[in-house]
Amino acid sequence: MKEDNMKSTEIKLNKSITLFFEKLSEWEESVARKVNLTPRQCHAISEIGECGPVRMKPISERLGVTTGTMTIMADRLERLEMVKRKTDTNDKRASLLTLSDKGQAVYKEHTLHHLRLSREFIAALGEDDAVHFIRLIDRINEVL
Repeated sequence: MKEDNMKSTEIKLNKSITLFFEKLSEWEESVARKVNLTPRQCHAISEIGECGPVRMKPISERLGVTTGTMTIMADRLERLEMVKRKTDTNDKRASLLTLSDKGQAVYKEHTLHHLRLSREFIAALGEDDAVHFIRLIDRINEVL
């Protein structure tokens, strides 16, 4: 009987995670579409905005992509006039990514969308459950 309960829990969890992922992805896509970018490009802009002038490697690590993928993304964002590259004064071989004025505007807008969503979660869950939810998400992220 215990095994049946475990399978039932696995099935319910799988369905819930899948639905949550699909809804969150759909929401993220709609936010990115408003500024004609992909969600990953928006996240790159957010990371650059949070970190200030930064090399590509730390951004690629935070996004979970290779430095090659990050280079291609930075090239595209530079062509879209969202980011600028400047030479690292500490290492002339390396470049730092910074946000242009246009990129800064996208960063602010994207951050506001995420904060609104967070407020909606807190309103739906309540403060105590939201704090518990954060702990659970952090534990899950450690597994992933």
